[in-house]
Amino acid sequence: MNSIHPSRQRGLSILVICVLALSACQPAKNPPSQEQERATASLRTALGEIVLGSKAVFLPPGFLGLLPKGTSVKIPSSEESTKALTNPSTFHTLNREYRFDCVFLPPGALCAPLRDQLIESPVWVLSQVSPEGYLFRVTGSTPWHAPDAAEAERLMPDPDTRSLWLISTAVNLLAIGHDDETASLLGLASCSKRHEADRLAALASLEASSGHWNKAVDLAGQSLRSDRRNRTSTMILVRALSETGHRDEALEKARAFVRASPDAESLFLLARAANAAGDHAEEISALRRLVATAKKENQAAGASLLYLGQALARDGQRGEALRILEEAQSAPELTAEQKQLIRELRDHLSPSS
Repeated sequence: MNSIHPSRQRGLSILVICVLALSACQPAKNPPSQEQERATASLRTALGEIVLGSKAVFLPPGFLGLLPKGTSVKIPSSEESTKALTNPSTFHTLNREYRFDCVFLPPGALCAPLRDQLIESPVWVLSQVSPEGYLFRVTGSTPWHAPDAAEAERLMPDPDTRSLWLISTAVNLLAIGHDDETASLLGLASCSKRHEADRLAALASLEASSGHWNKAVDLAGQSLRSDRRNRTSTMILVRALSETGHRDEALEKARAFVRASPDAESLFLLARAANAAGDHAEEISALRRLVATAKKENQAAGASLLYLGQALARDGQRGEALRILEEAQSAPELTAEQKQLIRELRDHLSPSS
């Protein structure tokens, strides 16, 4: 379930990225909030600017409906873009056909493999990072740079708007290993205290990604004192408590999180906390609920099935583990590496081995 740039295979990453994998690019089951509506409007504006003057643009599936009406830009079909995201080598074949001027990828695990490949590619340049995601253009384009204080204020005079933009952009920079730029933007984001809980949560994520777990505990705690319902800070705090040896406290907080908000994110967090505390029965129970939730909401369940199969195998439930891993094997969203892992696990667990 790895969805972070190869430069930061560290600490907190597994937790945050797996959480993203559970929720990325999935349709909302509830009516959109005002915040979601504002984000959608912002995304529509960004996409309108991206396609302006372009002949062909790569977008993930589901984004066609957000483009301006009457646009003539060439966009791959949902089936084509889905294949390119799950198998980045397919993207290059698609690019030869469409000759994309640019590639837009939103945050989240679905787009992370292609995003990371394009970051490393000599053919593409990361030309923009924003709350909406990542924009790549062909080599020769101007690389993106983080704004300084004067530029940020010029672009966004309102301190509240500027702070939120800086925090959201910093979170996306953190996902690709740009720690220095992340820290810089989060420092600038102190221009307003309206989003201070989110800023502290992002700082906690930054510290945790570097393995500074005690600092992460402190920052996440500060964030939760400002906004006790901040989900990011709750997830960071649970993981950081586990890492600093407070595993029982972490498990209790994870249970409370599930009681307050029983969804894929909280169930995954509970499974991780239970594993760290050595409670394999609760880990397996949480993972079963996680798989059931994913299926009920028509979300990809392959990675959760793989995790459940591994947990069952560790618990000595060989037959059930084999059944779950067989189901996971057929999940189309899993990478070649994940499917190879499943084959190896099944070979190891099969009676003939």
